[in-house]
Amino acid sequence: MKSLSKSFIRFVIGSMFIIAAFLKLISIDAFEIYIYSFNILNFVATTIVSRLIIAGEMILGSFLIFNIYHKLTWHTTFIVEILFTAFLIFTTLSRDDANCHCFGELIELSPIESIVKNAITIALLFLIRNDQERQCKTLLPIILCLISLIATFVITPMDSIYKKIFSTAKNISTIDLYDSLNEMMKIDFEDDEITIDSTDFFTLNDGKQMMVVVSSGCKYCRLGVKKLSLIVKNNDINKDNINIVIWGSNEGIIDFSEETETRDYRYWLINPHRAIDITYGHFPTIIWLEDKNVVKAGDFRDIEEKSF
Repeated sequence: MKSLSKSFIRFVIGSMFIIAAFLKLISIDAFEIYIYSFNILNFVATTIVSRLIIAGEMILGSFLIFNIYHKLTWHTTFIVEILFTAFLIFTTLSRDDANCHCFGELIELSPIESIVKNAITIALLFLIRNDQERQCKTLLPIILCLISLIATFVITPMDSIYKKIFSTAKNISTIDLYDSLNEMMKIDFEDDEITIDSTDFFTLNDGKQMMVVVSSGCKYCRLGVKKLSLIVKNNDINKDNINIVIWGSNEGIIDFSEETETRDYRYWLINPHRAIDITYGHFPTIIWLEDKNVVKAGDFRDIEEKSF
């Protein structure tokens, strides 16, 4: 009975790690952006570290379930839980995050709630500390490690690799783009309201400009613009030539600007039919211009620190 109880506890802890890894993986873009928001690593390094965290959770979870290298797995899991808890305490004291992304976007946990979860996990770990080591062949841990790494780095490749496998270049209608310039009106934010300046239209300037065509209700538009704003913030990039061209309700636009932390960017209102004509219905579409000419167009995966 005692052995069965310990096996059950190992299964519970291991399953929690695997579920957490899977939920992070299916919302990997949001998890990357969350890690990047701490401004510790550049974005490319962040994409690697985020996947290593997920792969590590998968490996620990599977090793716990199959009771592989018990002492090493136990001590590693204990140290990981302590480090995660210390990170969450720092987050609680320094930021006001509603979701720590421990279980991705599907299950939202605040840092404090996740600290409680970790404390329970650490307590459970002590109940299986002296569990017997299972004798296993070397092949099983190798297979589990390979599955974890393939799931994180191959099934959901990093943006830099994704763009080499799949084309992220977008076709746009330059005719509709240029025709729409005298229709895009300036959006001004005043507290919790917006006003449309019908006398201020979008104009192309010499030099480099960026247009981000988005829908206020589009999930990937929000992810892309949040990624953009963090890259600009973390690298002290001048945002004067970045223009967010948006369509949606007033409430949606206000919510969009708050979630993406872009209230101080240049916002332009566009007719949704015109936006669809320009982008062929692909949102978000990023358009790079130089000396009033379109240089290239892409999606949010094309936004990099070297893009500016």
